[in-house]
Amino acid sequence: MLLAITGRITEYGTTPNKAAALGENVVLLANLAWSALLLTRFLRRHVPFAAIERWQTSYLAVYAVWAWLVVLIFPPVFNFR
Repeated sequence: MLLAITGRITEYGTTPNKAAALGENVVLLANLAWSALLLTRFLRRHVPFAAIERWQTSYLAVYAVWAWLVVLIFPPVFNFR
């Protein structure tokens, strides 16, 4: 999905929806990548399950920051009136 959105942006230009979707996909990719690493380490008994829980709950702040960026920064950048 990340490549598809990036391709559409480069081919047809940036819109607010495409930029928001691209940013959300980057946020999700980072979350999934680190979660996969922690899960692998948990399955190999290198870290406790609490490490995965801490990661997931602390990452909620990243989603909140992205949502606020979309709400506060996108309107001036894309000239919403």
